[in-house]
Amino acid sequence: MRKLIIVLTFAFLVFIFINNYKIFNKANNFFSKKISKIEVSNLNYLNKNFILQKLYIKEGDSVWKFNVDKLKSNLDIINEIESYNFRLKKNGKLEIFIKEKKPHMVWTFSNKQKIIDKYGKVLNFSGVSTNNMVEVTGYLNKDNFFDLNSFLDKKKEFTSTIEKIHYEENIGWKFFLSDQTCLYAPDKKVNEVIEVFEKIKKSKVYFKYRYYDMRIFERIYLEKKNKCLTS
Repeated sequence: MRKLIIVLTFAFLVFIFINNYKIFNKANNFFSKKISKIEVSNLNYLNKNFILQKLYIKEGDSVWKFNVDKLKSNLDIINEIESYNFRLKKNGKLEIFIKEKKPHMVWTFSNKQKIIDKYGKVLNFSGVSTNNMVEVTGYLNKDNFFDLNSFLDKKKEFTSTIEKIHYEENIGWKFFLSDQTCLYAPDKKVNEVIEVFEKIKKSKVYFKYRYYDMRIFERIYLEKKNKCLTS
């Protein structure tokens, strides 16, 4: 009986040792786990390295360094990103899914072209086709530019006819249209002027003139030649 008790006690101790060893190994593996890979997907115009350089965490870092709030903060300040989501898998792989902002217009300034968003902020994109994009020239007042775009979003028909926009601060906006007409609108109240211009476009008089200077509210200066092309 005594021998049996000794055998059972020994077997129990061995069982406890084996289980503790397994727990220790699991804990050790967990604490030593690294970020095995950072995968950034759904990129069309952004370079993966551009994203990785903005992140506080790198491949090979301990998983204990991973912090959800820090990663969100890193991604939030990247202007080119519209939205994102991410997850850290059990194997240490960090997956980041990116939705890029839509290229809005191409801005030409000092003989250089930059892709911009609707706020007038430069997007560090590459490989964007500018063939069907509206070109904006001149110095941009970002507040006025955003207000203009917010209004144009509601005026799809008029917006579809715009080929180029030139902005002169404190003077006005020149809209070069696809039918070779130019609308010169004031810096302020541009939305009210476009509303009036749309009504003129539906009249018989519209095609008699190619230049509409409407910078002075409730007054229109007309020319049969497009003066925007020569000024």
